[in-house]
Amino acid sequence: MQVTPEENEAYRKFVSDLAMELGVFDLNGIETVWHYTDGNGFLGILQSGRLYATQVSALNDSKETEYATDLFREEVKKAIAEQAGKDDVVSFFQNILEQIKEEPDKPTQGISKFYVACFSTRPDDLNQWSKYTKASPGRFAIAFHPNGLKREPNSTLYRVIYDRAKLEDAVKKVVYATLDFYMSGLTGERAEKPEEWARLFYLAWDEWIYKLAPLAKDQQWDSEGELRIVHELKVADFPDVRFSQKKSSLARYLPLDFPCWVKERVSRLPIAKVMVGPGENQASSRISAILLLEQMGYPNVPVEISRCTLVER
Repeated sequence: MQVTPEENEAYRKFVSDLAMELGVFDLNGIETVWHYTDGNGFLGILQSGRLYATQVSALNDSKETEYATDLFREEVKKAIAEQAGKDDVVSFFQNILEQIKEEPDKPTQGISKFYVACFSTRPDDLNQWSKYTKASPGRFAIAFHPNGLKREPNSTLYRVIYDRAKLEDAVKKVVYATLDFYMSGLTGERAEKPEEWARLFYLAWDEWIYKLAPLAKDQQWDSEGELRIVHELKVADFPDVRFSQKKSSLARYLPLDFPCWVKERVSRLPIAKVMVGPGENQASSRISAILLLEQMGYPNVPVEISRCTLVER
């Protein structure tokens, strides 16, 4: 009764094709992507040669990746209304709603395997700088060559999708593909135990469709122009997970390194440019940043000063 390798491959292909249709792999025309951080983050990245991916429950908006799940839940409810009178179909969809119900003691965000590192296509963006308050020690933005941020298939750079209509259309396809794949597998022994097949099917299916969740965001954040490295934690990664206390929770991070374009003795990040953010002593910070870059093996990276002005409160 277990999902077969052929069925699992069909699930993978559906999700891959849908992701392609959404445009999450489309990086055409993007020459640099910007990672905004504070002074400590800047030092950590340069001195370690790594970027740190944050477990999704510790993002600035801790409920951010629930957006896709909410869209899926609403579309399942619509499907239940559309399929009224088909008791087996309605029962299946109601079971799906039970599967994705949020449990306060075991929040989906908290147990998610996804770690993300965020970037923006917007250089010197006031909204990005404003996320770092006066309490944050310094403001910096590092521009990276996007081609240099490619990693293995479970950990690569994607474009975030904000278009509500496009996302709703994709979610509807997912909902009815959920039904179609379930029904096509409901044969032989499975037909005798449909509830057991529904459980086993959804466990395997959810492993694939959930990969799309970190790539959907509410349209109100469209101005961020965000791209993300989405890393799905593997068992072998667990010893590398790091912990840090934030204001309201104990957060998890994972250091990510990147293959060099040219073989070198010391690994280097694909840094294109650095910008010193708004604040005091920008000129002095710029000189220090240039010296640090040279010390860490980046002698020709331009360092600029932001033209933005922040009113500190």
